[in-house]
Amino acid sequence: MLRFDPNLRWLFTELPMWDRYTAAAQAGFSGVEVAFPYEYPARKLAAHLKDNGLTLVQVLAPVDWEGGSRGIACLPEKKDECRRSVETAIEYALGVGKPMVHVLAGNLEPHHRIDECMAVFKENLAYAADIAGREGITIIIEPVCNARFPAYLYSRLDEGTQIIDELGKPNIKLCFDTYHVQMQEGNLTERLRQVYPYIGHMQIGNTPGRNEPGVGELDLHWFFRQLEKLGWDRWIGCEYAPSTRTLASIGWHAPFTTR
Repeated sequence: MLRFDPNLRWLFTELPMWDRYTAAAQAGFSGVEVAFPYEYPARKLAAHLKDNGLTLVQVLAPVDWEGGSRGIACLPEKKDECRRSVETAIEYALGVGKPMVHVLAGNLEPHHRIDECMAVFKENLAYAADIAGREGITIIIEPVCNARFPAYLYSRLDEGTQIIDELGKPNIKLCFDTYHVQMQEGNLTERLRQVYPYIGHMQIGNTPGRNEPGVGELDLHWFFRQLEKLGWDRWIGCEYAPSTRTLASIGWHAPFTTR
C-alpha cells in the first residue's frame, strides 16, 4: 500500500490552519506536511499531532514566503540568514517528530551570478546536512519548473542529483514532484526510474493545472502502480490545488490505501 499525506498549504484550505490537521486525520490521513508551521510552538503542535494520530512529514526552512521570498540558500548576501533559518528548522523539527527539512534555494536577481549562487547553495546545504545528520533528519532539495518559478536557481532533476553526488551527504535527498517534473522535463516515469535512488520524498500534482489525480493530462494512477513496482514505501505528499472542495478531491487514493 502507498501512504499519502496532504500538504496543508494546498488542501483543507476551507478551514483555519490549526483545524486542517484534525480535518486531515478525520479524512483518514495519518501524515501531513506543512510548509511553515512555525506560528505554533513546537510543543503545542506536537501535542496536536499526537491527539490526531498524525506524523508531520516535511517542513520548509523558514523564509519570508508571503513577502515574495522563494528561498535564500543560494543568495550570497543571505548566507548568515540562511544558516539561522536552517538551525531554526532543525530545532523545531526535533520538537515535532523529526520531519524532513526542505531547504529552498531561491530566485536569482539580475545582479546574481549563477555559478556563485550554486556554490553558495552547496555550501549551505553541506552545513544543513551536517547539523541535521547528527539528529537523524533528512534534508530535501527540489528542482522546480520554469513555468512556475522562472528565476529559481535550478529546474531539472539532473541538477539536483549532481548536487547530491558532489556533496556526498547521505541525508540530502531529492523531492520528486510530478507536476514540476512533467512541466519541465516530461517523460515522467522514465525520469522517475533514472533518479529513483536519489529520491527521499514524493509529491504529486497533475498537469497543466496542478490539480488532483484524475483532473489533467497525467495518468497518475498508472504512475502509482509504477511506484509500487519500484518498492516505494515512504510518504507521497498531495501538493495540488483541488478542482473542487478538498474532501471531494481525495477519493482517488482509495485503491492504493485500502487493500
